Amino acid sequence: MSTAYMNARCRKILDLLLRNDDYMPLQQLAAETGVSKRSIYYDICKINEWLVETGIPEIEAVRGKGVLLDDETKRRIEAAVENEDNEEGYIFSPTERVRIIICYIVHQGEPVYIEQLTDYCQVSRNTIFSDLKAVTTQLTEYGLTLDYSPRTGYRITGDLIRIRALFFMYFSSLLQLFHSGVLTFINREQIEGYLDTLAKLQSELNVKYVDGILLSLAALLPLMYQDGEKPVFPDLREEEIVRTKEFSLIRKYFPDLDRQEQLYLCLHLLGSRVATQTEEMFDKGSDRTAYEITKSLIAEFEKVACVIFDRRDELERALFLHIKTSLYRYQYGIQIGNPISEDVIREYPNLFEITKLASRYLEQVVGLPIPDSEVAYLALHFGAFLKGEKSQDEKLRILIVCVNGISTGNMLRREITRLLPDSKITGVVALPDVVNMQDQCDLVISTVKLNSLVPSVVVHPVLTDYDRRLILNHRLIRGRQNTSDEEGIMEALRPYISEKDMDGARRSLERYLEGKKPEDELPANRESLGLIDFLEKGRVNVTSENYKWQDAVRFAARKLLDEGSIEQRYVDTIISEVRYYGPFMFVMQGLVLAHAKPEDGVNGLDVSLTVFKEPVRFSEFYEAKVIITLATVDQERHLKILSDIMDAFAIESRVDELAALNSPEEILEAVSEYLE
Repeated sequence: MSTAYMNARCRKILDLLLRNDDYMPLQQLAAETGVSKRSIYYDICKINEWLVETGIPEIEAVRGKGVLLDDETKRRIEAAVENEDNEEGYIFSPTERVRIIICYIVHQGEPVYIEQLTDYCQVSRNTIFSDLKAVTTQLTEYGLTLDYSPRTGYRITGDLIRIRALFFMYFSSLLQLFHSGVLTFINREQIEGYLDTLAKLQSELNVKYVDGILLSLAALLPLMYQDGEKPVFPDLREEEIVRTKEFSLIRKYFPDLDRQEQLYLCLHLLGSRVATQTEEMFDKGSDRTAYEITKSLIAEFEKVACVIFDRRDELERALFLHIKTSLYRYQYGIQIGNPISEDVIREYPNLFEITKLASRYLEQVVGLPIPDSEVAYLALHFGAFLKGEKSQDEKLRILIVCVNGISTGNMLRREITRLLPDSKITGVVALPDVVNMQDQCDLVISTVKLNSLVPSVVVHPVLTDYDRRLILNHRLIRGRQNTSDEEGIMEALRPYISEKDMDGARRSLERYLEGKKPEDELPANRESLGLIDFLEKGRVNVTSENYKWQDAVRFAARKLLDEGSIEQRYVDTIISEVRYYGPFMFVMQGLVLAHAKPEDGVNGLDVSLTVFKEPVRFSEFYEAKVIITLATVDQERHLKILSDIMDAFAIESRVDELAALNSPEEILEAVSEYLE
């Protein structure tokens, strides 16, 4: 075994190089890992130490180009990484240590001493003390406590189901470390034995489970066999659970497991199936509750996101299949973890926040909070059906392959369609269903490495900026897209661009080479402009006049009309819809979000806010003090604005606070403070 080691960042750099078929500039490596260029030099030195000890030539950075690994070097590195037993050499990242400490304490089933944690993580006592503060914060979010006794050590106390949910979620995020043999506090032979048994159970059921679920359940099973407290579900419909085939097979394969634990395991299995798109499963009458929840959740999302889904039937089908299995998790506090939830939150922050708002309805139905990991799954479903820009049919045929999960695959389809509008997506298939790819496509974009005659690009389940560049730089695409040598262009332009403008120029060039259109160019981030960005442009008004509701809507829309952002027919449509449907545009008492569809007369994304000193009566029970007029150009670019509106008015009393102010300047200042 090698004495040299690579930390998490070194491994990420190596992974980036392995996945890239062209020179990768050091500046790009720095951007992808969030460190300085100088740090990248140090990391490459560490990587080279490991390579030399492994018998592989060192990495060399070519001036003006970056780093490129040839195919033979890639093959040797991949083989070395797969075969290396590096439990002694691996250095845990701070995030990994926090998750490992939680899993370690829970899995032990008894208190642990600080010395056990320092020995296992190979860090100092001070580092572990710092980690334990982070552990305490994580536990608090789940209503759990980290208790300490000088005589016995540290233990986690609180609701048993929540403790296990936390273990399950964090172990799911550490599966790669388990596979590499690093998680030595777990009896690997025992876990693999349980995994084999669960695989047999799965085979008899003839179902698929979410990727990694069975292994995480296998790791949880030793806890189920421990003496002591057992999980209790006060509102459990036990007769219904006992009648399932899952419970029958659990009794067959785990006969000596406590009955409460058998029920607990059964709930996990029932809530972790991968939904398959079959007619039999999409039977509205077979589970009326799940279907009604699905419809209501979609309606709630449309309301808070100000969108109307064109392919509503398809969305209902996909979301129904997800909700049908997820209800078991929601109702009984079961968690399966979501390895891509952090990616979803990072890459689609506004979509995630809007979905979280819509999920409040779901929380009311089940009477429990919906964790972010579950919200992320729902966000992928909604995001997959949001209407993007129109695309044209074309030549390059692309097949999308994912491990499993309809939502992930559909979201990838949508993102790749936007990235490559001239390509044709021939299908989205799960890994086990992949056959005869050469007959279906010219290029495969996959979330997992494939052995195929067809060229492929391996990406994350949620596309990152690096994934987008990786796709655009593929030899089959590069010639079709308007791409070029970024570093070469920047070097050529350097004499003509001031130093302070270089970073901005580089970002603009990157977005251009990624196929982003000028209208997609957004300041600071990839998301839409926010509420304040528009209100600062004179989009705030206040009036003491007493208006009828129709005239109030017209007055509130006047600034957008004057700017040319909307046409008169847009205002007429809003009035017509309120007249027909009633006061459905009320976000809360006192606040109206006036909007219609983009095709009803929108010329550009815009928003205005009008305060009425005299409340505007829309009906017997609804009066408006603030009308926000929103003009949307598609189903996405306004999500940041919506997110800001919901944040600004998260406290209902703020409507009255704004109504008490007398000038646009005061109102703008107040809204800005609400969003700080």
